[in-house]
Amino acid sequence: MTAVLFDLDGTLTDTLPLVVTALNAALAPHWGAPKDLEAMRPLFGPSEERLIAREAPGDPDAVDRFYAEYRREHARLARPFAGVTEMLHALAARGVRLGLVTNKGRRSSVMTLHEFGIAKYFGAVVTGDDVAHPKPDPTGILEVLGNLGVQPGQAAYVGDSRSDMQAAHAAGVRAIGAGWQAGDIPLADVTLRAPEELLFDPWLQENAQDGGMSR
Repeated sequence: MTAVLFDLDGTLTDTLPLVVTALNAALAPHWGAPKDLEAMRPLFGPSEERLIAREAPGDPDAVDRFYAEYRREHARLARPFAGVTEMLHALAARGVRLGLVTNKGRRSSVMTLHEFGIAKYFGAVVTGDDVAHPKPDPTGILEVLGNLGVQPGQAAYVGDSRSDMQAAHAAGVRAIGAGWQAGDIPLADVTLRAPEELLFDPWLQENAQDGGMSR
């Protein structure tokens, strides 16, 4: 059995404008002024709730402000990348087991997956709230593989960042760069330019020929 695991933000969905807006709703009172994406990038890594707890200690309402804004602006500011839904459907139809490993929090991840109608494709999901150490630590990838019953040598991880590729290599899976927004991905075994290119990846074809994918 073959598995393909995915990152979420920047890989399957374009949600950064939404995250920036929601974090500002939660944290601008503590920062003194809103921050743009570039100012926020150094803060990313932990899940949203852990980031908010770090930036707004003692403010129990900050998380509620984040999720209220995240839900309110989701339809306006977030979208799946073109071709993602079709690619997931095609992989699932081939019998490929699909999983999700994201540093994003569980509540926001589930909200986005359901809003875009793609939650049904994933047999296992691990978020930044579910592990002690986020990517580039490989724990999340290995946990999803265990839940799917797939060995690392039969799996690939698709992500849009260096830390995604580091996590993939540390877990012993193929590291595929999602270059449709980010461009070249450092440390990737291969970088794809569109989601549908994954369907023709030689590694996936080889595993299909070896019986790694059910037909």
